[in-house]
Amino acid sequence: MTGPTIFGISSQFGYVAPANPGADFGLSAAIGLVFMIPLGIVYYLFSIQMPRSGGDYIWLGRTLNPILGFVGGWAMFLSFIMLLASASVTEPGVVMPDVAVALGYVWNNPGLISWGQSLASSNTNLFLGTLFTVLVGLIIGSCTPKIYSKIMLFLAAIIFIATFIFIGAYGAATPSSFAAGLSAMTNGNVTVSGLVSQAAAAGMPYAPVTMGATFLAVPFGVLLFNGFNYSVYISGEVRNVKHGMFWGVLVALMICGLLDITGLYLIEGAMGFPFIQAVWNLFGAGKFPLGVSPWAPLFIPAVVANPYLASFVEIGFLLFNFWWAAGLGICVSRYVFAFSFDRVLPTVFADVNDRLHVPLKAMGLTMVVAVIFIILSIYTSYIGELLNVTVIWAIVWILVGIAGIVLPFWRKQFTSGLPGGKIVLPLFGVLTLAGMGMTFYWGCTNSGLGPTGPGSFEFILAIFLSGLLIYLARYFYFKGKGLDIIKGQMEIPPE
Repeated sequence: MTGPTIFGISSQFGYVAPANPGADFGLSAAIGLVFMIPLGIVYYLFSIQMPRSGGDYIWLGRTLNPILGFVGGWAMFLSFIMLLASASVTEPGVVMPDVAVALGYVWNNPGLISWGQSLASSNTNLFLGTLFTVLVGLIIGSCTPKIYSKIMLFLAAIIFIATFIFIGAYGAATPSSFAAGLSAMTNGNVTVSGLVSQAAAAGMPYAPVTMGATFLAVPFGVLLFNGFNYSVYISGEVRNVKHGMFWGVLVALMICGLLDITGLYLIEGAMGFPFIQAVWNLFGAGKFPLGVSPWAPLFIPAVVANPYLASFVEIGFLLFNFWWAAGLGICVSRYVFAFSFDRVLPTVFADVNDRLHVPLKAMGLTMVVAVIFIILSIYTSYIGELLNVTVIWAIVWILVGIAGIVLPFWRKQFTSGLPGGKIVLPLFGVLTLAGMGMTFYWGCTNSGLGPTGPGSFEFILAIFLSGLLIYLARYFYFKGKGLDIIKGQMEIPPE
């Protein structure tokens, strides 16, 4: 989840504007939230019934079949770690350049502006910046639970205060005040009307906002809210799981929806659709005069006159990816821990450090695999051409929906105290099945969400098949030693 933050709100413009001109950003996100609410409820109910490291891997394996559980969990593990590697490229590729240029205008520093405009032009810069982002995130995730919590809360405080200032600033702005602010920010060199005219003259006219274009952008709204599920992967480490997962899953999803949709609507109102389309069209054509990605924080100097407040907002934007990487790194490492605990991966990765109370070996493996995918993301085109996380997630979420439908009837031993009895979980499982079925269709047909060619589908098939082969290899290995790991995985593991 990009989350209810400056980054989350801004990223939606970055993804939707180039792919679906004429879409209403706020409305498409609101519809996407409706799709995610049933899945959020299913994840919450499973997390309090089976609060164990590994989350959906455990639920699928114990409810449907251990083999299916690992294949789905393995696919999520690989997609998460590839996402950690490829999405962290936005730190040196988008965030740092935008922040440098914005601060250059705030403090009248031409050198900083030039540095920001050239930063993303070097693969070496992208690699080092991405590696640093992921490394910092995983180091934070390797701290003791107490230290980890303090660091994450500190970062969250900065990021969310900056987000409130960001939303408030755009909420107070009008199209005329934004236009005046942009002109003042650039000493009259860049103007709203000038950019709109430039785009039109270059053959990129304004596309009126329509419901058709908005509906096509709904899948981006669905993906915007992925991340509410991160907390379930450590649900076995939470003391009061019902309280913790209620806030970590359901309340988090609602806060995310409220802030993201509000922020999107306010920015739409301040900038205006013609300007948003123009800057993204010009950027895509390599003609945007500010020379960096036109994410909303770039224009903060146009709506925040106080240089210290504007700088604070930019710092909040700058810190997001480190905070996010620390959270996602925890999820990935808990998959490794759960796989190893079930003996599907070598059990050494299930070791918990006695001093830190953290599975450091699992974190180490996460770092090694992440570095491999960082290299592939930056120095090759394989990840960009083949990875479609939307399809992978939709498949696993469909399986989770099916598990929710059958759990009260097929695995009654796991349903003691289940809120809503035999009705609520299956009901939202059906709704999840419908919503994620549509998301799967969109992921397979909308190239804006990821590659949709034969190579991509073969790559996805290979990910799932590799999980099956790993499981079967470990199954027959232990079978030869007189141990049936499938039987052992039919029960909820101790935590």
